Amino acid sequence: MTELPEDDLREPLVSQANESAPVEAAGAPSFAGEGLAGSGAGMEATSPPDGSRPHDTSYGPTAAEPPMFQSWTQPPVRRPARIPHFGHVVFLIFVLLPAGLAGTVIVMAVALHRHLFGVATTQGAATDVRYLLGGEALLYVFTYAACLLIFPLFWHESLMAGLQWNGATALRRRWRLGGAAFACFLLALVNGELMPGPTNAPIEKIFRTPGAAWLLFAFGVTVAPFFEETLFRGFLLPAFCTAFDWLAEALSVHTENPGPVAGRPRWPPAAQMIATAMMAIPIAATCAYPRSGHYRIRLLVFVLWAFALTLGWVIGRSELKAKPPRFAEVDANGHPVWSLSAMAVGSFLVSVPFALLHAQQTGYSVGPFLLLVGVSLVLCIVRLWTRSLASSVVVHACYNFFLFSLMFIGTSGFRHMDKM
Repeated sequence: MTELPEDDLREPLVSQANESAPVEAAGAPSFAGEGLAGSGAGMEATSPPDGSRPHDTSYGPTAAEPPMFQSWTQPPVRRPARIPHFGHVVFLIFVLLPAGLAGTVIVMAVALHRHLFGVATTQGAATDVRYLLGGEALLYVFTYAACLLIFPLFWHESLMAGLQWNGATALRRRWRLGGAAFACFLLALVNGELMPGPTNAPIEKIFRTPGAAWLLFAFGVTVAPFFEETLFRGFLLPAFCTAFDWLAEALSVHTENPGPVAGRPRWPPAAQMIATAMMAIPIAATCAYPRSGHYRIRLLVFVLWAFALTLGWVIGRSELKAKPPRFAEVDANGHPVWSLSAMAVGSFLVSVPFALLHAQQTGYSVGPFLLLVGVSLVLCIVRLWTRSLASSVVVHACYNFFLFSLMFIGTSGFRHMDKM
Protein backbone atom coordinates (compact mmCIF):
# COMPACT_ATOMS: atom_id res chain seq x y z
CA MET A 1 0.00 0.00 0.00
CA THR A 2 1.08 3.59 0.17
CA GLU A 3 3.61 4.87 2.63
CA LEU A 4 1.13 7.11 4.41
CA PRO A 5 0.21 6.24 7.99
CA GLU A 6 -3.28 4.98 8.71
CA ASP A 7 -4.89 6.88 11.56
CA ASP A 8 -8.12 6.09 13.31
CA LEU A 9 -10.53 8.74 12.08
CA ARG A 10 -13.63 7.47 13.79
CA GLU A 11 -13.46 10.54 16.05
CA PRO A 12 -14.59 13.88 14.54
CA LEU A 13 -11.92 15.50 12.43
CA VAL A 14 -12.66 19.03 13.70
CA SER A 15 -12.36 19.92 17.35
CA GLN A 16 -15.27 21.66 19.01
CA ALA A 17 -15.16 25.36 19.68
CA ASN A 18 -15.29 25.06 23.48
CA GLU A 19 -12.42 22.62 23.76
CA SER A 20 -9.05 23.90 24.86
CA ALA A 21 -6.07 23.81 22.56
CA PRO A 22 -3.33 21.24 23.24
CA VAL A 23 -0.48 22.30 25.46
CA GLU A 24 2.58 23.44 23.49
CA ALA A 25 5.97 21.91 24.07
CA ALA A 26 8.09 23.47 26.79
CA GLY A 27 9.89 26.58 25.58
CA ALA A 28 8.17 26.63 22.20
CA PRO A 29 6.25 29.85 21.43
CA SER A 30 2.64 29.64 20.33
CA PHE A 31 1.31 31.58 17.33
CA ALA A 32 -2.25 30.23 17.37
CA GLY A 33 -5.01 32.57 16.31
CA GLU A 34 -6.84 32.09 19.61
CA GLY A 35 -3.97 33.45 21.71
CA LEU A 36 -1.35 31.91 23.94
CA ALA A 37 -2.29 28.99 26.13
CA GLY A 38 -2.98 30.15 29.64
CA SER A 39 -3.44 33.84 28.76
CA GLY A 40 -5.99 35.59 30.93
CA ALA A 41 -8.38 38.42 30.30
CA GLY A 42 -5.93 41.04 31.62
CA MET A 43 -2.83 39.83 29.81
CA GLU A 44 -1.40 41.92 27.01
CA ALA A 45 -1.08 40.66 23.46
CA THR A 46 2.31 39.11 22.78
CA SER A 47 4.20 39.74 19.55
CA PRO A 48 6.00 37.05 17.61
CA PRO A 49 9.68 36.58 18.51
CA ASP A 50 10.88 38.10 15.23
CA GLY A 51 9.50 41.49 16.18
CA SER A 52 6.88 41.62 13.48
CA ARG A 53 3.41 42.84 14.27
CA PRO A 54 0.54 40.44 14.60
CA HIS A 55 -1.35 39.76 11.38
CA ASP A 56 -4.81 39.97 12.96
CA THR A 57 -6.47 41.18 16.10
CA SER A 58 -7.18 37.70 17.39
CA TYR A 59 -3.52 37.33 18.31
CA GLY A 60 -3.27 37.91 22.02
CA PRO A 61 -6.11 37.75 24.57
CA THR A 62 -8.49 34.86 24.90
CA ALA A 63 -10.86 34.23 22.04
CA ALA A 64 -14.37 35.60 22.14
CA GLU A 65 -17.47 33.52 22.66
CA PRO A 66 -18.64 31.31 19.79
CA PRO A 67 -20.67 33.25 17.22
CA MET A 68 -24.44 33.20 17.42
CA PHE A 69 -26.17 30.59 15.26
CA GLN A 70 -22.90 28.61 15.05
CA SER A 71 -24.79 25.43 14.20
CA TRP A 72 -26.19 27.19 11.14
CA THR A 73 -22.93 28.70 9.89
CA GLN A 74 -20.76 25.58 10.27
CA PRO A 75 -21.53 22.30 8.52
CA PRO A 76 -21.86 19.25 10.78
CA VAL A 77 -18.83 17.02 11.13
CA ARG A 78 -19.41 13.75 9.26
CA ARG A 79 -17.89 10.48 10.28
CA PRO A 80 -15.72 9.11 7.47
CA ALA A 81 -17.21 6.13 5.66
CA ARG A 82 -15.91 3.51 3.25
CA ILE A 83 -17.42 3.98 -0.21
CA PRO A 84 -18.69 2.55 -2.42
CA HIS A 85 -20.49 -0.13 -0.44
CA PHE A 86 -22.90 -2.84 -1.56
CA GLY A 87 -25.91 -0.54 -1.40
CA HIS A 88 -24.31 1.58 -4.11
CA VAL A 89 -23.56 -1.51 -6.19
CA VAL A 90 -27.17 -2.73 -5.95
CA PHE A 91 -28.40 0.72 -6.96
CA LEU A 92 -25.99 0.71 -9.91
CA ILE A 93 -26.99 -2.76 -11.12
CA PHE A 94 -30.76 -2.56 -10.62
CA VAL A 95 -31.44 1.12 -11.34
CA LEU A 96 -28.72 2.89 -13.30
CA LEU A 97 -27.69 -0.03 -15.50
CA PRO A 98 -31.28 -0.76 -16.67
CA ALA A 99 -31.71 2.96 -17.35
CA GLY A 100 -28.56 2.93 -19.47
CA LEU A 101 -29.78 -0.20 -21.24
CA ALA A 102 -33.10 1.50 -22.05
CA GLY A 103 -31.28 4.46 -23.56
CA THR A 104 -29.09 2.11 -25.60
CA VAL A 105 -32.11 0.22 -26.95
CA ILE A 106 -33.74 3.48 -28.05
CA VAL A 107 -30.64 4.66 -29.89
CA MET A 108 -30.10 1.27 -31.54
CA ALA A 109 -33.75 1.17 -32.64
CA VAL A 110 -33.39 4.57 -34.27
CA ALA A 111 -30.19 3.42 -36.00
CA LEU A 112 -31.93 0.31 -37.38
CA HIS A 113 -34.91 2.37 -38.49
CA ARG A 114 -32.57 4.60 -40.50
CA HIS A 115 -30.64 1.57 -41.85
CA LEU A 116 -27.36 2.82 -40.40
CA PHE A 117 -24.37 0.94 -41.93
CA GLY A 118 -26.86 -0.83 -44.20
CA VAL A 119 -28.33 -2.88 -41.33
CA ALA A 120 -32.11 -2.95 -40.92
CA THR A 121 -32.84 -6.00 -38.72
CA THR A 122 -31.90 -7.03 -35.21
CA GLN A 123 -30.43 -10.27 -36.58
CA GLY A 124 -28.07 -8.27 -38.75
CA ALA A 125 -27.13 -6.00 -35.87
CA ALA A 126 -26.31 -9.02 -33.69
CA THR A 127 -23.56 -10.04 -36.13
CA ASP A 128 -22.29 -6.60 -37.13
CA VAL A 129 -19.23 -5.58 -35.11
CA ARG A 130 -20.10 -1.88 -35.43
CA TYR A 131 -23.45 -2.43 -33.77
CA LEU A 132 -21.99 -4.77 -31.17
CA LEU A 133 -19.25 -2.38 -30.08
CA GLY A 134 -21.49 0.66 -30.53
CA GLY A 135 -24.20 -0.80 -28.35
CA GLU A 136 -21.70 -1.74 -25.66
CA ALA A 137 -20.13 1.72 -25.75
CA LEU A 138 -23.55 3.39 -25.49
CA LEU A 139 -24.44 1.23 -22.49
CA TYR A 140 -21.19 2.24 -20.81
CA VAL A 141 -21.61 5.94 -21.55
CA PHE A 142 -25.26 6.20 -20.49
CA THR A 143 -24.64 4.31 -17.24
CA TYR A 144 -21.50 6.28 -16.47
CA ALA A 145 -23.29 9.58 -17.10
CA ALA A 146 -26.00 8.54 -14.63
CA CYS A 147 -23.30 7.67 -12.08
CA LEU A 148 -21.73 11.11 -12.53
CA LEU A 149 -25.05 12.73 -11.65
CA ILE A 150 -26.33 10.45 -8.87
CA PHE A 151 -23.45 9.22 -6.70
CA PRO A 152 -21.98 12.65 -5.83
CA LEU A 153 -25.31 13.34 -4.12
CA PHE A 154 -24.74 10.30 -1.87
CA TRP A 155 -21.01 10.71 -1.31
CA HIS A 156 -20.71 14.51 -1.06
CA GLU A 157 -17.74 14.32 -3.41
CA SER A 158 -17.18 13.68 -7.10
CA LEU A 159 -17.60 10.22 -8.61
CA MET A 160 -13.93 9.75 -9.44
CA ALA A 161 -12.83 10.97 -6.01
CA GLY A 162 -15.14 8.44 -4.38
CA LEU A 163 -13.77 5.67 -6.62
CA GLN A 164 -10.16 6.73 -5.82
CA TRP A 165 -9.15 7.60 -9.36
CA ASN A 166 -5.79 9.13 -8.27
CA GLY A 167 -4.38 9.70 -11.74
CA ALA A 168 -1.19 11.25 -10.37
CA THR A 169 -0.34 7.97 -8.66
CA ALA A 170 -0.67 6.07 -11.95
CA LEU A 171 1.53 8.62 -13.71
CA ARG A 172 4.19 8.40 -11.02
CA ARG A 173 4.24 4.57 -11.12
CA ARG A 174 3.81 4.23 -14.89
CA TRP A 175 6.91 2.08 -15.42
CA ARG A 176 5.96 -0.38 -12.68
CA LEU A 177 2.43 -0.55 -14.06
CA GLY A 178 3.80 -1.23 -17.52
CA GLY A 179 5.92 -4.01 -16.05
CA ALA A 180 2.86 -5.54 -14.39
CA ALA A 181 1.01 -5.46 -17.72
CA PHE A 182 3.95 -7.12 -19.47
CA ALA A 183 4.02 -9.83 -16.78
CA CYS A 184 0.34 -10.51 -17.51
CA PHE A 185 1.21 -10.68 -21.21
CA LEU A 186 3.90 -13.29 -20.54
CA LEU A 187 1.38 -15.20 -18.45
CA ALA A 188 -0.98 -15.17 -21.43
CA LEU A 189 1.74 -16.60 -23.68
CA VAL A 190 2.46 -19.42 -21.24
CA ASN A 191 -1.25 -20.10 -20.84
CA GLY A 192 -1.68 -20.26 -24.59
CA GLU A 193 1.01 -22.94 -24.83
CA LEU A 194 -0.14 -25.04 -21.89
CA MET A 195 -3.92 -24.61 -22.10
CA PRO A 196 -4.84 -23.30 -25.56
CA GLY A 197 -8.36 -22.15 -26.29
CA PRO A 198 -10.68 -23.50 -29.01
CA THR A 199 -9.76 -22.91 -32.64
CA ASN A 200 -13.12 -21.47 -33.72
CA ALA A 201 -13.99 -19.29 -30.75
CA PRO A 202 -16.70 -16.63 -31.27
CA ILE A 203 -14.15 -13.85 -30.83
CA GLU A 204 -12.11 -15.22 -33.75
CA LYS A 205 -15.16 -15.14 -36.01
CA ILE A 206 -15.67 -11.48 -35.15
CA PHE A 207 -12.03 -10.72 -35.90
CA ARG A 208 -12.39 -12.17 -39.39
CA THR A 209 -15.05 -9.59 -40.25
CA PRO A 210 -13.54 -6.90 -42.55
CA GLY A 211 -12.34 -3.95 -40.47
CA ALA A 212 -13.32 -5.58 -37.18
CA ALA A 213 -9.75 -6.03 -35.96
CA TRP A 214 -9.00 -2.32 -36.01
CA LEU A 215 -12.27 -1.48 -34.25
CA LEU A 216 -11.61 -4.10 -31.59
CA PHE A 217 -8.05 -2.83 -31.21
CA ALA A 218 -9.21 0.73 -30.57
CA PHE A 219 -12.07 -0.36 -28.33
CA GLY A 220 -9.93 -2.80 -26.35
CA VAL A 221 -7.24 -0.31 -25.36
CA THR A 222 -9.46 2.72 -24.63
CA VAL A 223 -13.16 2.23 -23.88
CA ALA A 224 -13.23 -1.30 -22.46
CA PRO A 225 -10.43 -0.93 -19.86
CA PHE A 226 -11.85 2.29 -18.44
CA PHE A 227 -15.44 1.16 -17.99
CA GLU A 228 -14.66 -2.42 -16.98
CA GLU A 229 -12.24 -1.23 -14.31
CA THR A 230 -14.77 1.32 -13.10
CA LEU A 231 -17.32 -1.45 -12.57
CA PHE A 232 -15.13 -4.25 -11.22
CA ARG A 233 -12.27 -2.49 -9.45
CA GLY A 234 -14.07 0.81 -8.81
CA PHE A 235 -17.42 -0.42 -7.46
CA LEU A 236 -17.40 -4.17 -6.88
CA LEU A 237 -13.99 -4.63 -5.25
CA PRO A 238 -14.43 -1.97 -2.51
CA ALA A 239 -18.00 -3.16 -1.93
CA PHE A 240 -16.91 -6.78 -1.42
CA CYS A 241 -14.09 -5.74 0.92
CA THR A 242 -16.34 -3.51 3.02
CA ALA A 243 -19.13 -6.12 3.18
CA PHE A 244 -16.66 -8.82 4.25
CA ASP A 245 -15.29 -6.71 7.10
CA TRP A 246 -18.78 -5.70 8.21
CA LEU A 247 -19.94 -9.32 8.28
CA ALA A 248 -16.80 -10.47 10.10
CA GLU A 249 -17.18 -7.71 12.69
CA ALA A 250 -20.86 -8.52 13.20
CA LEU A 251 -20.05 -12.20 13.65
CA SER A 252 -17.31 -11.49 16.17
CA VAL A 253 -19.00 -8.66 18.07
CA HIS A 254 -19.29 -10.78 21.24
CA THR A 255 -15.79 -12.25 21.04
CA GLU A 256 -12.39 -10.76 21.65
CA ASN A 257 -10.71 -10.04 18.32
CA PRO A 258 -7.00 -10.60 17.72
CA GLY A 259 -4.80 -7.55 17.52
CA PRO A 260 -4.62 -5.59 14.24
CA VAL A 261 -2.00 -6.33 11.59
CA ALA A 262 -0.20 -3.23 10.31
CA GLY A 263 -3.10 -1.08 11.45
CA ARG A 264 -5.67 -3.27 9.72
CA PRO A 265 -8.43 -5.25 11.44
CA ARG A 266 -8.02 -8.96 11.99
CA TRP A 267 -10.98 -11.25 12.64
CA PRO A 268 -11.30 -14.67 14.28
CA PRO A 269 -10.97 -17.61 11.84
CA ALA A 270 -14.58 -18.72 12.34
CA ALA A 271 -15.89 -15.23 11.49
CA GLN A 272 -13.69 -15.14 8.37
CA MET A 273 -14.95 -18.51 7.11
CA ILE A 274 -18.63 -17.63 7.63
CA ALA A 275 -18.17 -14.20 6.03
CA THR A 276 -16.44 -15.81 3.03
CA ALA A 277 -19.28 -18.30 2.56
CA MET A 278 -21.90 -15.55 2.78
CA MET A 279 -20.04 -13.34 0.31
CA ALA A 280 -19.73 -16.21 -2.15
CA ILE A 281 -23.51 -16.68 -2.40
CA PRO A 282 -24.16 -14.04 -5.09
CA ILE A 283 -21.14 -15.16 -7.10
CA ALA A 284 -22.25 -18.80 -6.98
CA ALA A 285 -25.79 -17.82 -7.96
CA THR A 286 -24.87 -15.58 -10.86
CA CYS A 287 -21.97 -17.66 -12.19
CA ALA A 288 -23.35 -21.21 -11.89
CA TYR A 289 -24.00 -22.95 -15.21
CA PRO A 290 -23.03 -19.98 -17.39
CA ARG A 291 -24.33 -21.62 -20.57
CA SER A 292 -27.80 -22.30 -19.16
CA GLY A 293 -30.69 -19.91 -19.42
CA HIS A 294 -31.82 -19.94 -15.78
CA TYR A 295 -31.35 -16.21 -15.46
CA ARG A 296 -34.54 -15.67 -13.47
CA ILE A 297 -33.53 -18.15 -10.79
CA ARG A 298 -30.07 -16.65 -10.45
CA LEU A 299 -31.51 -13.15 -10.30
CA LEU A 300 -33.98 -14.26 -7.64
CA VAL A 301 -31.17 -15.74 -5.52
CA PHE A 302 -29.17 -12.54 -5.84
CA VAL A 303 -32.16 -10.38 -4.86
CA LEU A 304 -32.96 -12.56 -1.84
CA TRP A 305 -29.32 -12.48 -0.76
CA ALA A 306 -29.20 -8.69 -1.05
CA PHE A 307 -32.45 -8.40 0.92
CA ALA A 308 -31.16 -10.70 3.67
CA LEU A 309 -27.88 -8.79 3.88
CA THR A 310 -29.73 -5.48 4.08
CA LEU A 311 -32.06 -6.80 6.78
CA GLY A 312 -29.11 -8.12 8.78
CA TRP A 313 -27.40 -4.76 8.45
CA VAL A 314 -30.47 -2.92 9.74
CA ILE A 315 -30.82 -5.29 12.71
CA GLY A 316 -27.14 -5.45 13.62
CA ARG A 317 -26.34 -1.80 13.04
CA SER A 318 -27.64 -0.67 16.41
CA GLU A 319 -25.63 -3.29 18.26
CA LEU A 320 -22.45 -2.42 16.36
CA LYS A 321 -22.97 1.27 17.04
CA ALA A 322 -23.34 0.56 20.76
CA LYS A 323 -19.87 -0.99 20.81
CA PRO A 324 -16.80 1.25 21.00
CA PRO A 325 -14.89 1.50 17.70
CA ARG A 326 -12.11 -1.05 17.56
CA PHE A 327 -10.56 -0.36 14.17
CA ALA A 328 -10.21 2.57 11.77
CA GLU A 329 -12.51 2.56 8.77
CA VAL A 330 -10.49 5.12 6.81
CA ASP A 331 -6.93 6.39 7.17
CA ALA A 332 -5.63 9.95 7.50
CA ASN A 333 -6.25 10.59 3.79
CA GLY A 334 -9.78 9.21 3.74
CA HIS A 335 -8.70 5.95 2.08
CA PRO A 336 -10.70 2.88 3.15
CA VAL A 337 -8.94 0.50 5.53
CA TRP A 338 -9.79 -3.18 5.00
CA SER A 339 -8.46 -6.34 6.57
CA LEU A 340 -6.04 -8.48 4.59
CA SER A 341 -8.56 -11.31 4.45
CA ALA A 342 -11.23 -8.94 3.09
CA MET A 343 -8.94 -7.82 0.29
CA ALA A 344 -7.98 -11.39 -0.59
CA VAL A 345 -11.56 -12.70 -0.62
CA GLY A 346 -12.86 -9.61 -2.40
CA SER A 347 -10.23 -9.88 -5.14
CA PHE A 348 -11.14 -13.50 -5.85
CA LEU A 349 -14.89 -12.88 -5.81
CA VAL A 350 -14.48 -9.99 -8.26
CA SER A 351 -12.20 -11.99 -10.57
CA VAL A 352 -14.69 -14.80 -11.19
CA PRO A 353 -17.47 -12.66 -12.73
CA PHE A 354 -14.81 -10.64 -14.57
CA ALA A 355 -13.59 -13.81 -16.24
CA LEU A 356 -17.13 -15.01 -16.97
CA LEU A 357 -17.89 -11.69 -18.65
CA HIS A 358 -15.40 -12.67 -21.36
CA ALA A 359 -16.01 -16.42 -21.22
CA GLN A 360 -18.54 -16.44 -24.04
CA GLN A 361 -16.00 -14.87 -26.39
CA THR A 362 -13.63 -17.81 -25.83
CA GLY A 363 -16.29 -20.54 -25.96
CA TYR A 364 -16.20 -21.08 -22.16
CA SER A 365 -12.79 -22.71 -22.48
CA VAL A 366 -11.00 -23.53 -19.21
CA GLY A 367 -7.60 -22.17 -20.23
CA PRO A 368 -8.67 -18.63 -21.16
CA PHE A 369 -11.00 -18.54 -18.15
CA LEU A 370 -8.17 -19.29 -15.72
CA LEU A 371 -5.98 -16.74 -17.50
CA LEU A 372 -8.61 -14.04 -17.07
CA VAL A 373 -9.00 -14.91 -13.38
CA GLY A 374 -5.23 -14.53 -12.95
CA VAL A 375 -5.13 -11.23 -14.84
CA SER A 376 -8.04 -9.92 -12.77
CA LEU A 377 -6.23 -10.84 -9.55
CA VAL A 378 -3.23 -8.81 -10.72
CA LEU A 379 -5.52 -5.86 -11.50
CA CYS A 380 -7.09 -6.12 -8.04
CA ILE A 381 -3.66 -6.19 -6.39
CA VAL A 382 -2.60 -3.12 -8.36
CA ARG A 383 -5.80 -1.29 -7.42
CA LEU A 384 -5.43 -2.09 -3.72
CA TRP A 385 -1.68 -1.57 -3.59
CA THR A 386 -1.67 1.85 -5.25
CA ARG A 387 -5.12 2.92 -4.01
CA SER A 388 -5.64 4.20 -7.54
CA LEU A 389 -8.30 3.11 -10.00
CA ALA A 390 -6.31 4.81 -12.75
CA SER A 391 -3.44 2.40 -12.10
CA SER A 392 -5.56 -0.69 -12.80
CA VAL A 393 -6.94 1.03 -15.93
CA VAL A 394 -3.39 1.59 -17.17
CA VAL A 395 -2.40 -2.03 -16.55
CA HIS A 396 -5.57 -3.30 -18.25
CA ALA A 397 -5.09 -1.06 -21.28
CA CYS A 398 -1.41 -1.94 -21.64
CA TYR A 399 -2.16 -5.66 -21.34
CA ASN A 400 -4.73 -5.44 -24.13
CA PHE A 401 -2.30 -3.39 -26.19
CA PHE A 402 0.36 -6.09 -25.92
CA LEU A 403 -2.13 -8.78 -26.98
CA PHE A 404 -3.38 -6.80 -29.98
CA SER A 405 0.18 -5.87 -30.96
CA LEU A 406 1.17 -9.55 -31.01
CA MET A 407 -1.89 -10.29 -33.14
CA PHE A 408 -1.02 -7.38 -35.44
CA ILE A 409 2.48 -8.74 -36.00
CA GLY A 410 1.32 -12.34 -36.44
CA THR A 411 -1.31 -11.45 -39.06
CA SER A 412 0.84 -8.97 -41.02
CA GLY A 413 -1.15 -5.93 -39.98
CA PHE A 414 -4.52 -7.72 -39.63
CA ARG A 415 -4.42 -8.67 -43.32
CA HIS A 416 -4.14 -12.44 -42.87
CA MET A 417 -6.53 -13.26 -40.07
CA ASP A 418 -6.38 -16.96 -40.95
CA LYS A 419 -2.99 -17.06 -39.19
CA MET A 420 -4.52 -16.39 -35.77
